[in-house]
Amino acid sequence: MTQINKADLVNSKIKSEEKLRIHFMGVGGSGVKGVYDLASKMGYIVSGCDLKTGGHDVNHLKDTDLLVVSPAVLFQNNTHPEYAEAKKKDIAMTWEDFLGNNLLKDKKVIAIAGTHGKSTTTAMAGKLLVDAGFDPIVVLGATVPEWSGNSKFGKGDYAIVEADEFNNNFLNYHPEIIVINNIEFDHPDFFEDEKQIFESFDKFVDNLIGIKILITQKNSLNKHFNLKIIGEHNQKNANMVYLLGIALGIEEKIIKKSLEEFKGIGRRLELLGISKSGFSVYDDYAHHPTAIKTTLDGVRENFPDKKIWVVIEAHGYKRTSKLLNQYKNVFENVDGVIIGPIFKARDKETFGMNADKIAKISAHKNVFATERLEDLIKFVKNNVKQNEIVIVMGAGESDQWAQKLLQV
Repeated sequence: MTQINKADLVNSKIKSEEKLRIHFMGVGGSGVKGVYDLASKMGYIVSGCDLKTGGHDVNHLKDTDLLVVSPAVLFQNNTHPEYAEAKKKDIAMTWEDFLGNNLLKDKKVIAIAGTHGKSTTTAMAGKLLVDAGFDPIVVLGATVPEWSGNSKFGKGDYAIVEADEFNNNFLNYHPEIIVINNIEFDHPDFFEDEKQIFESFDKFVDNLIGIKILITQKNSLNKHFNLKIIGEHNQKNANMVYLLGIALGIEEKIIKKSLEEFKGIGRRLELLGISKSGFSVYDDYAHHPTAIKTTLDGVRENFPDKKIWVVIEAHGYKRTSKLLNQYKNVFENVDGVIIGPIFKARDKETFGMNADKIAKISAHKNVFATERLEDLIKFVKNNVKQNEIVIVMGAGESDQWAQKLLQV
């Protein structure tokens, strides 16, 4: 795909004040949905399709100037007729390409990157700039309840984006400021090893333009904030946003107030409610062993006397095989562990992985593993008591598991 031709198409349409007609393929994905909403608010004529809501069809390209596609769709099937036809016409690009090289081309971009904590940090940073009167554009991969979505349109000079390393998606952005929370091996379906990940982050940092500010946990301050969201990891996220605020010249009292009023985002230790049996159900997106342990440690710190159960949906068979050994002692701060079916993700084979292998390597004294969701729900019904806590963790279908557990 030749980016220059598509960029010229977009820019020529804008200059002639014609409304570009854009179709989004895979619009059910969190990233695509945010860009879809943003493009609509910026005056583009938008439409979208998703496998769960009608499917993909080459006829969607009729009267369409540009097909914007989710990389997740391409990993599942990069020969689909809808995408193949758009690629043939040279009118296809990923949503990160469209966002970085077109929607944000005149903005001062702040990119939030790192293996863990990107979404929360992006939302925190977005709120800070809103509170400080910057009126930014913000795009992230999770829902912000106050915005009723995962993007916010603003008319100011700045745009804040969650910059994902998978598929080298973050190389589509040309930021003036980069915030990197942490770097750890992940996405083994794309990266071969940790060395490749660091090489990608180096290229990302090379994309800095303008004032060129890089904020990392080498320059973290370890300040403590009275946050509404729990966990030491969120204190670290807040410290990164504090440094960002200082770099932008925002008054310290405004930064502190904004951070301490932040209420969190969807699927990040989100309390869904109390089940029919009287236990609390939390939904959390963590699916890397490090993120799981960090979150659970924070929960235990906040609820030292509660009985805490965790329900785990591992993400991807290949990913699980690469990260399997990291599950050892991950659950040491909870009372009970329930390992459910592994989410298939983009895998075409199981790599010998199953719930039992995760349970065994975890070395937890009270662990139940099953490949059947029905058995998982039955186990919870028979073992979890009133006033106890259940945290459902995963990035695949586990949010649906959590909703089912509310009915137990």
